[in-house]
Amino acid sequence: MPLDGLVFHKLINEIKENCLGSNIRNIYQPINSEVLIQLRNNNILFSLNNPAYIMLLKDKPEVPENPVNFSQYLRKSIKGFKIKDIVQLSMDRTGYIELEGFNLIGDLKKYRLYFELMGRNSNLILVNSENKIEDALKKYNENLRTILPGAKFVPFFDDSKKNFLLDHSNIDDLFVGFSKKSYKFLKYNGLDKTLKSLGNNKLYFFKEDNKYDVSAIKPIKEDFELLDPSVAILKLFEFSSNQSRIIHLKKDLEKIIIKEIDKNENLKYKLLNDISEEKNIEDLINKGELLQTYIFQAKRGDSYIDVSDWNNGKTVRIELDPLKNPSTNLENYFKKIKKIKTRVIISKKRLSKTENILDYLYQLLLTIEESEDIDNLSDIREEMFEEGLLKKDKKLKRKNNKISFKTFKFKDFDIFIGKNNKQNDELTRNASKEDIWLHTHNIPGSHAIIKSAGKIVPEDVIEYAASLEASFSKAKMSYNVPVDFTTRDNVWKPKGSKPGMWLYKNYKTIIVNPKKSDT
Repeated sequence: MPLDGLVFHKLINEIKENCLGSNIRNIYQPINSEVLIQLRNNNILFSLNNPAYIMLLKDKPEVPENPVNFSQYLRKSIKGFKIKDIVQLSMDRTGYIELEGFNLIGDLKKYRLYFELMGRNSNLILVNSENKIEDALKKYNENLRTILPGAKFVPFFDDSKKNFLLDHSNIDDLFVGFSKKSYKFLKYNGLDKTLKSLGNNKLYFFKEDNKYDVSAIKPIKEDFELLDPSVAILKLFEFSSNQSRIIHLKKDLEKIIIKEIDKNENLKYKLLNDISEEKNIEDLINKGELLQTYIFQAKRGDSYIDVSDWNNGKTVRIELDPLKNPSTNLENYFKKIKKIKTRVIISKKRLSKTENILDYLYQLLLTIEESEDIDNLSDIREEMFEEGLLKKDKKLKRKNNKISFKTFKFKDFDIFIGKNNKQNDELTRNASKEDIWLHTHNIPGSHAIIKSAGKIVPEDVIEYAASLEASFSKAKMSYNVPVDFTTRDNVWKPKGSKPGMWLYKNYKTIIVNPKKSDT
């Protein structure tokens, strides 16, 4: 999402169109890396974060009233000054605002507020009419460049490449301000369409590779919005911020679920070990019965006795506790048998419950991994609260309560796929009994419904829906995925079962490859 010089060209033109001749009413520093210049009807915001940018704001955001750091110096120096010009250096991400006004003693002063908005090296520098630095947001003294008060200011921009607007005779040349994305769009659109794109002072807002972006040149995809430059930047950062929030929230929820999965997988391992002792019961019973028969041969202090098994004539060694008498050893054998039997019975019951919990947790983990919006994650988080997996956080609120399934259409048949367990329950619960219900076979995945609308659903429609179903499952990156399908009247939810967990019967299985959806 780099903002290149072409995007800055349109941003600066927008600010120039709206702010020339305006006087600076005040200057703020919302955070250390941002400076806001307040005018009569507009505001100019500089952000030195990465990606750095400049934009026009109609409304003044909430900012601390007391000036700090750099903004305090700017207030003393240029508050009340008039904006005479706004200039971009070549087509790079640098330029300056030409300022003119009277100081406190009535002398006419001229300054240039240079902006260099290039990632980590971004800076704002106030320079006087003698081209000397008055102050800078970031001060430093390095071999190649000095940014300190009193030092001569040397603008920093790329003058090794051509300015596209001045010389575009060969589109294979290297142009200043062009990102890789802009070069790609230039080659795709050609010279005339590119010049036409740059001729309008709008930015193209679009989605590519599941990410939102802006461009000064018309993108390859036709699905875009043409917006005022600052509106496009605001929208971009709103989506980016939202995406960042989604990523962090997903990681937090996944961490909780993975911890629960590990806990239950460890429990399952222990239960299977306990159940595996069942194979020793027959041998223990045999030894106990033999000890009962040959107890007269044993005495305190023996660690074992060897006796003949009347069933097969073989010699059997019976281990004993030398600190206990023969009767206590015999009693302990049958206590051990009873203890193992009880543990096996309890472990089998717990194993079934644990496996059901694991099925649910793996399904829940998948819905988190597949989530693309805050509303969906809010549903999942609410479910996790209801299931006791986390404490309720009132900070996360849904924008609306409307359930929006993944929707597809194929040969006049509507296909719906749930995006989380709540939606899976809702989708299956409200389906008609003749609708076709699909789910990956023994693989965590969403519920899918083909609305039959009273018609017989053709095989190719079922195959298409099955391929979609596979793409919303844990096996989405696999091949030859088994997908079960049946009519809705063969699907039911056991009493007390977890969200999204249903049983079904009388089904058929189709083998498909996951389909990469376009939605």
